[in-house]
Amino acid sequence: MSTPSNTFASITNPTSGIAGALVTVWERACAWATQHLALLIALVVLASACAAVVVRLRRTARRRWYVGARVVTVLPPAGLDPAAAVAGARRLWWDLPGLAPPRWKRLFAGVPHLAVEYHLAPGEDLAVRLWLPGPVPTARIDAALRAAWPGTLVLDHAPTTPTQNGESAPAGKTGLVVTGGTVRPERPEHLPLRVPDPRDESVDPLRALEAVTGQLAEGESAVVQILARPAVGQRLRRYRRTVDRLHSARPGRRSALASFVSVLVRELMEIVTGSTSTAATHGTSERSPRRLDPQQTEELREIRAKKLQPQWEVALRYYAATTAHGPQAADRVRGIADSLFGAFAVLAGRNALARHRLPKPRVVIAARRLRRGALLSAGELAALAHLPARTEALASGQARSVPAPPHTTRRL
Repeated sequence: MSTPSNTFASITNPTSGIAGALVTVWERACAWATQHLALLIALVVLASACAAVVVRLRRTARRRWYVGARVVTVLPPAGLDPAAAVAGARRLWWDLPGLAPPRWKRLFAGVPHLAVEYHLAPGEDLAVRLWLPGPVPTARIDAALRAAWPGTLVLDHAPTTPTQNGESAPAGKTGLVVTGGTVRPERPEHLPLRVPDPRDESVDPLRALEAVTGQLAEGESAVVQILARPAVGQRLRRYRRTVDRLHSARPGRRSALASFVSVLVRELMEIVTGSTSTAATHGTSERSPRRLDPQQTEELREIRAKKLQPQWEVALRYYAATTAHGPQAADRVRGIADSLFGAFAVLAGRNALARHRLPKPRVVIAARRLRRGALLSAGELAALAHLPARTEALASGQARSVPAPPHTTRRL
């Protein structure tokens, strides 16, 4: 029981009372830990063992992605116009989020990702290849591709050679001059990219890539890679909360520790200064109605429209390479890499894509690893990853409506 002198001291010096309470709590916690030391050690060992098992299972599952991976070449149907190409991509990326495993399986195996690659070579058409990890059923992808673009041919590509870490080893020539990079949104991910009108061929990113293909010389090559996996779990919930706060004009959510410190500091200032205005008015003031300008209203509408679509974690990488050497070769591949990045400049709107340095781009792209990507909607991903158009003017050579050889067509 506290004496009158202690009560008077705590009133005149409130910080001493708080410090004493903290010291008492710390001493009791130390005493409890000393009495139950064996139990605490057992709990720590058990938690460490569970964490080690989960990490081991995830590594094994991800190694299985690359060991059993397949690479297929996707040939667009003849007469595919730009509007149908983008519309089919929207259907594809709206359909494939169902590949995400359930929550309990994601804990031990993660979420596998897909890779869409555009290979550019001199004298050849823009080649579209799709990398499928081991757990993803091939028949499911084939059915989705043919539903999105009727008449599409899915052909087997040369198998990749896995390394000891389960990654695909970069095959091909050595001693190349390589320049590349990675692309990420330059503003917060809740702001959408500009999705151009698919009927306008001049704003199709793949049209720019086809123009780069026509400029490649002998010994030059380029690759644009788009890695994508369905956005699920905590990442998706945090994104949706952010969009809801923007529409309701609520302040950003702070952590529990920051909220506790803020409340503690406010209460201490009220005790020291004797002011009760903050406590009296806290939570009782009415908010004035918001008045948004038309531009901000349009931005909120676009943000809301992006939230209503399926979300994907996306990483975009590219590189250009040449067998030549010397300063002119380095300048040449740097110009090709700039053209590859410039193909996606048409998507700049509320948000835009910014390029960043990528060490060893050819090795990273051949590994096809996705750790964390930008959050894009299915519509934004469709503008990035779709089949190139094959109009009647291009319906010659490989674009003719000719059935594929029976030994190369994938069977369902």
